[in-house]
Amino acid sequence: MEKEVYYPKFYDIIYRSGYIIGFIGIVLFVFSYIFSNIYGLYAGISVFFAGSLISSWFLLVWKREIKIFILSCVIAGILLGLSYILVIRNIEVLIISFGFVLAGLAGLYGKEAHCFHFVEGWILMWTFPVLVFANLLVYGFNIERDTGVHVIFSVIYLIIMLLALSFLIKKLKQPLMQFCQG
Repeated sequence: MEKEVYYPKFYDIIYRSGYIIGFIGIVLFVFSYIFSNIYGLYAGISVFFAGSLISSWFLLVWKREIKIFILSCVIAGILLGLSYILVIRNIEVLIISFGFVLAGLAGLYGKEAHCFHFVEGWILMWTFPVLVFANLLVYGFNIERDTGVHVIFSVIYLIIMLLALSFLIKKLKQPLMQFCQG
């Protein structure tokens, strides 16, 4: 016999606010990246991580193991990000930190795509792992300062930002407490 899950409306509001906060972080990150503002990048990453943590924490999903996986990825990524800021000044650690958070976020977007047929969710879910791999390659080959690479990643980040905006608008228009339709 399955146990009834307690999930009041304000949990759904907090869950969605995580997407709003995360999107603000994406905007800060993207424009800081385009204009090469390192402090804005750190602020964007921090806000993005905070929004991802909020949405992961208040996620309502049909299998507990999925929530544990998503939340574990986000927390591990945040802890790695903190270790980068406080102790380890190795860019690969920051990229791996992003990788963990994006793995958790891919689960969040994938859940929304599956349940509510958000096309942006599917695209973002599959884009995140490719993005992490591409960043590792760029830093592995030491071409991160190349102007062409900067332009390409600026365009990619802008597209991701627009997809996240479209996703956010759909999520905010959706009635509260709508159950999975997938």
